[in-house]
Amino acid sequence: MINNSKFSLVLRQCRENAGLTQKQVADALSVERSTYAYYETGSTHPSGSMIIKLARIFNIPYTVFMDAVGDTDFDSKPEDMSETTLREDSWLTREKMYTLPKKEQTLLVNFRSLTEEQKQEIVERVLEMKKENSKKAKK
Repeated sequence: MINNSKFSLVLRQCRENAGLTQKQVADALSVERSTYAYYETGSTHPSGSMIIKLARIFNIPYTVFMDAVGDTDFDSKPEDMSETTLREDSWLTREKMYTLPKKEQTLLVNFRSLTEEQKQEIVERVLEMKKENSKKAKK
């Protein structure tokens, strides 16, 4: 069973440190704001795969959340738990995302929730678009 109070506190702290609203995080997770709010209040807990998505959104190691949950009786273990490999202690000192314009915040939050393969596709497409813009500018 998840230690709801510790997990909820860590989750809220991560969101606030990132300068995000509950709605922004919920949208990135593709859940209702109320569902996300339940995670923060401890009324319910996310699945293991949802914890991985949260770690991606906040750009922190998934173990930050796993340490907060205690017993890990999740519905299933995510296949990609090893993807998030940032230093454990660096998440508390990250620059807040709210220094970015709103559109960039939205882009970054949603980008972080994607798989590595999807991220690579996005990066490749952005680079293609940049080349197209350069060609147009030269004409």
